[in-house]
Amino acid sequence: MDREVRQNINWLLCALLLLASCKKDKPEPGKPVLPNGTTGRVLLVCEGSLGNGNAELSVYYPSSDSIFNDVFKTANGSDLGDVFQSVSRQGEQYVLCVNNSDKISVINRASWKQERSINIPKPRYFTKVSGQKAYVGSLFSNKLYVLNTADYTIEKTIDMPYTNVEGILTEGSTAYVCCWDTACNKLYRIDTQSDQITDSIQLAGYAPQSIVKDKEGTLWVMAGNAYKKKNTTLNRINAAGEKLIRSFSFPAGVEAIKPCFNRQADSLYFLEVNYSGGSLNNGVYRMPIGSTGLPAVAFITCKANQYFWGLGIDPHSGDIFVGDPKGFVQKGTVSVYTAQGELKKEFNTGLGVGAFYFD
Repeated sequence: MDREVRQNINWLLCALLLLASCKKDKPEPGKPVLPNGTTGRVLLVCEGSLGNGNAELSVYYPSSDSIFNDVFKTANGSDLGDVFQSVSRQGEQYVLCVNNSDKISVINRASWKQERSINIPKPRYFTKVSGQKAYVGSLFSNKLYVLNTADYTIEKTIDMPYTNVEGILTEGSTAYVCCWDTACNKLYRIDTQSDQITDSIQLAGYAPQSIVKDKEGTLWVMAGNAYKKKNTTLNRINAAGEKLIRSFSFPAGVEAIKPCFNRQADSLYFLEVNYSGGSLNNGVYRMPIGSTGLPAVAFITCKANQYFWGLGIDPHSGDIFVGDPKGFVQKGTVSVYTAQGELKKEFNTGLGVGAFYFD
């Protein structure tokens, strides 16, 4: 074999090796890609359907209009669990409450890898109350769990007067706690230094579930359980957290949920849910904080045979995010609206999108 032929063979072998190495560096076909970047993104809580273990964490980047579904499974090689209830941020970690799996998953904010799993019965919401302390409520229980966030150990529990510990809001060294129990018509104050109940504020209705705060510092508590015949009420409490200053009563049977404020905190938004998909009491409603009555018509209406389950407002852009669970029988859809209620875009996500976290 002469030198020219040998050189041609060597060149061909080198080219093949180079081609093989290039192919090796490319992503495998069909292999999911994890999102990059830790700011300017929206985490989507996709509950899944009860008992099927098909909850998902999805992530959306508004700047690039890109959606990444089932991020937890992609990063960890296992399913998140059954009924994903809420997500919160703790430093460089996200805390995921997975209700029917009786666990909290703590994942790395950059890699999405699970770093810790905590066993808590039916965890609902994780709320930071001080430097290394957080509270976690529990469905079907009167226990409020006190967590040390340095190592995520349970330090103690606080016995609440009623079951179904849900919405929690902190103000200085005080935590305001809702017990979504049909026998409860009070909002409770807890001293977060002593972990003791110090006071309660009587509400206009029963089964308080959610609590938010407006720009004036006043508290808004949504209460009610339409399924159990407890009419929905909206309760406004003074900035000192001492007394009820105004209440609003919804018509019997109306389900109102997921209250949140716009970025100016001067208008309250909430969902009214008609599970049959009818035109009445169904959609996103908007209410300025100075209103003397409930809004009569929806700000964003549902289509026929549709209802909404998730609602959140981006504090950076002011955009309104709305989740359509499609009856929890197929993948859901998220619609993004401007602050004026104009549809900007829609995208598909996991099953039963019910909440949003804006990072």
